[in-house]
Amino acid sequence: LQLFVTLLVCVAYRCRWHLRLWFFYLCTWLRPIPSMKTKEANFKFDLFVSHNEKDAAWVKNVLLPELEVHSQPPFKVCVYSRNWLAGRNISESIVESLTLSRHTLLLVTNAFAKSQWCQFEMTMAQHRLIETDNDNVVLAVMEDIEPINLNPGLRLMMKRKVYLQWTDDEVGRRLFWKRLKQMLQS
Repeated sequence: LQLFVTLLVCVAYRCRWHLRLWFFYLCTWLRPIPSMKTKEANFKFDLFVSHNEKDAAWVKNVLLPELEVHSQPPFKVCVYSRNWLAGRNISESIVESLTLSRHTLLLVTNAFAKSQWCQFEMTMAQHRLIETDNDNVVLAVMEDIEPINLNPGLRLMMKRKVYLQWTDDEVGRRLFWKRLKQMLQS
């Protein structure tokens, strides 16, 4: 019995991301599918920002002021450091943030590409895209991504989607903000 339990724990740990994905699918399947009118009414946020904790300072000091203060009308942005309740399951918080947000912004950095949680958020956003038949995922590549950090899913998404590119050039930054706001308003 002890050997069986040990083996079960090892298999569960090795397959933890697959198990979380299956759990997400199960929760999605059990949830009733609201009509399109209901979906529009249920959005609490304009944008959920999926980012690595190493990029939290940029999100707090640059992204949030630009979207919430310097935009007319201001956008409602969901970020984990501010909008998630302490003590809640991270997987549930991710699913809820994706469900309550009209768009999802993936801030792609090398830290993002290495992070298993960020990859999980990206997978959930892709699943939501398929489930709702609404391409609401916005990619913003913030730096050159090392080829070793590109997993197949991220590489494919970057090949198939037009994405925003952050730059040090002032004109390039203005274009970045203009295009991001256009995408969020559409």
